[in-house]
Amino acid sequence: MERPVVLIITGPPGAGKTAAAGLVAQRFDRAVCLESDWFWTTIVKGFVPPWRPEADPQNRAVLTAVAEAAAALATGGYHVVIDGIVGPWYLGLVTGPLARHDIATHYVVLRPDLEVTRGRVGARVAREARKSLLASAFRNEDPVARMWGEFSDLGEFERHVIDNTDLDAPATAALVWARYCEDTHRL
Repeated sequence: MERPVVLIITGPPGAGKTAAAGLVAQRFDRAVCLESDWFWTTIVKGFVPPWRPEADPQNRAVLTAVAEAAAALATGGYHVVIDGIVGPWYLGLVTGPLARHDIATHYVVLRPDLEVTRGRVGARVAREARKSLLASAFRNEDPVARMWGEFSDLGEFERHVIDNTDLDAPATAALVWARYCEDTHRL
């Protein structure tokens, strides 16, 4: 059995992370698609929309939990595809627990253009009842452009970007898988 890896698929809201992550996870023999948004939905009191500056302690706690879950699943023999917003500014929170277990980590940033991103978010918010806190926050605020901007210039991490503006979910997943197989996005 090959040694499990963690593949982080990130980008701004509406980048296509969730659709691609599930398809990519299906390509491994044993895999988990770990949707980090779920961790935010478990906050029943004291939730702060994650794009606000005052959400930093909450975001750090949630991403640490995601990382620890990914490490536990990987050491249990599963390849883990993390679907979530893990910008370079929080990457160390996720890679730290993985490095302690010597788990190879790959990092892919999906970044369609802003217009496509906004359209995808609008369509998703309308249908996501189980993420009511996040969905209502997206309806009442406009974080998409701000978070897209945070992913627009990633410096040394630009090499991890895939522009999926003109790609559907299967094509995006195929490209992510190809980059994984080429080992070009390993951290």
